[in-house]
Amino acid sequence: MTRHILVVLAALTLLIPAGHAQEAPSTPFPYPVAPDTCSTLESRCNYIITRFWDNYNITRPIADDAAFETAFRDWVGFFPYCHRNIVMSTIRDFMFKAQSNTPNLIKIGAVAERALYSPEAEFWSDEVYIAFAQQMAAAKQLKNDLRSYYRDQIQRINANQEGMVLNVEYTGTDGQRHRLLDLGADGYILLLSDDGVDSTIDRVRLSTDVVINKLLDEGALAVVNIVDAKYNSQWATAAAGYPANWTVGCNDKLSQLLDLRALPVCYLIDKEGKILRKNITVEALKDAFNH
Repeated sequence: MTRHILVVLAALTLLIPAGHAQEAPSTPFPYPVAPDTCSTLESRCNYIITRFWDNYNITRPIADDAAFETAFRDWVGFFPYCHRNIVMSTIRDFMFKAQSNTPNLIKIGAVAERALYSPEAEFWSDEVYIAFAQQMAAAKQLKNDLRSYYRDQIQRINANQEGMVLNVEYTGTDGQRHRLLDLGADGYILLLSDDGVDSTIDRVRLSTDVVINKLLDEGALAVVNIVDAKYNSQWATAAAGYPANWTVGCNDKLSQLLDLRALPVCYLIDKEGKILRKNITVEALKDAFNH
């Protein structure tokens, strides 16, 4: 992340006082520099992303995968400062040029996923990543299984957008099937974790939060921890060690149903099941309740 911040700063020299600009980091190829006529942060970033690949021929085979990924991550690092319409049109233009080289297109899809969707992404943006994924899903020159991969991703992301209703099903420690909204709470913290990943620290941080526990005691909130695992007696026994005022369940289809990028992760849901926030960390959730 530090490198990409330096790249942005180096490209926005008008915003750095004379004599204080940092030395620009090396780049895989010459990046554009916004002219003095671009006087705002947004206008300078818009200029840079639209001309970013002028010195790189994306129709030719990508010779250095690492250098290309560095450049791609630098490029998308400017996106948060740009106008939405410019970002979307720039992605379309870039992907249109890349269509002529199938191996390149495959690499671009993988790099876009790492840079915008995966746990190591520079930043998460459903809208930006979907813009790339839609192009991959529609590319007829790609094999069906690869196109289906992106279609499935798009479906999961779109099915779990903030503002949509989520009434996830789970098997409780009693071995019975339940749905989230059956609890009838005024609000829900949905903690999703992986049976193969130790989430003890996150459980401790959440279960010891004074404000959250007060809301639990008042019946104004329910904390529901659903584990991505198949129900069995061993799991049910282990789940007995979770906080007593939590609801605990499991569902081994979670990754197929929900937009899960890194576990453990939290969803914040209102009494009607509407997603208020998704894919947030325990620390971010605690901050939200304590400020």
